[in-house]
Amino acid sequence: MKSRVVRQKGEILQNLAEFQFSCYSANDMQGKAENKAAMRMNLGLSSADDQRPVVGCITRLVPQKGVHLIKHAIYRTLEMGSQFELLGSCPVPHIQREFEGVANQFQNHEHIRLILKYDESLSHAIYTASDMFIIPSIFEPCGLTQVSHLLQMLIHEF
Repeated sequence: MKSRVVRQKGEILQNLAEFQFSCYSANDMQGKAENKAAMRMNLGLSSADDQRPVVGCITRLVPQKGVHLIKHAIYRTLEMGSQFELLGSCPVPHIQREFEGVANQFQNHEHIRLILKYDESLSHAIYTASDMFIIPSIFEPCGLTQVSHLLQMLIHEF
């Protein structure tokens, strides 16, 4: 089970090596659409409906983040007709196994992709391509993800 997830991650990361970010602004969203299309292609998500929202989540999969909320968001996103991209690392063995099971369940799904590791360049690609983010936390009101996403969006405005 674990070897399939690792092999799939290698293919995804190899495809993203040539990912070019397109700039966009509130007045010109064409670059956003290009980023979204490229991300869908590289992650193997369906692009049949280019208006389908993409929900991103970049996090450490640890109890304080509310991993139960992340799992709920994956299933709820699918129910609502959107796509979900998770990039997350996990130092907790039982949570890692749990999310490996979820990743394998959706391995070939056209609307869900889970990458269970940390990769900075992939995180930037997800930031530029996603329409929405979930940033669950049991007790942290603001962290690096919020600051990083804000900076990413500010950079695109200039």
